[in-house]
Amino acid sequence: MSAALTYEELVVPHLEDLRKYCYFLTNSKWDGEDLCQEALLKSLIYFLHSEPRLDVKPFLIRVARNLWIDDCRAKKRRQRAGLHHFASCYTDTNYAEVRGTMEWLSERLPSRNIEMWLLSEYFGYTMQEISDELDSSVPAVKSVLFRTRGLIRMHKELSQRKETKDRKPPRQAVNWEVERWSRAVIADRPHMILN
Repeated sequence: MSAALTYEELVVPHLEDLRKYCYFLTNSKWDGEDLCQEALLKSLIYFLHSEPRLDVKPFLIRVARNLWIDDCRAKKRRQRAGLHHFASCYTDTNYAEVRGTMEWLSERLPSRNIEMWLLSEYFGYTMQEISDELDSSVPAVKSVLFRTRGLIRMHKELSQRKETKDRKPPRQAVNWEVERWSRAVIADRPHMILN
């Protein structure tokens, strides 16, 4: 409780400046308020687990700026992956769309391929970062991504032509993997794929 009081005493004098800065970043009253609330929550969590900082205003501004940058990067990732219509928080409809996409991928590709593809194409990881995170080599990652892109392209073409002869039956999706990938995309948290 004393940490919360200390936090409040330190932050209240800077609230108006934080609100103005958040509005400046977002250029929207509503988005600015949301960003301000997120920054306050994140800074409260920080203050509860560490020593209070003396330079509170620059710290709050930096937290808000970093949250804004993360949000902008997430929007770019969604646009680059063609999933720009998914919001950071989701409704049942968005979940169903993401889940359907993950099920489609899981019926056609091995799990390792999907995870590498999501990290590369959706979350924007480099091949080196993927190899480090998944304990693999860069050439292996490059090879898997090349094959995965080719398989996705081939399956899309087949589904567009609706050819059914000589097609392999789809492999069975593993529910917990599909759920994990879906939640990672919806929450925009790549570390959920890595666990």
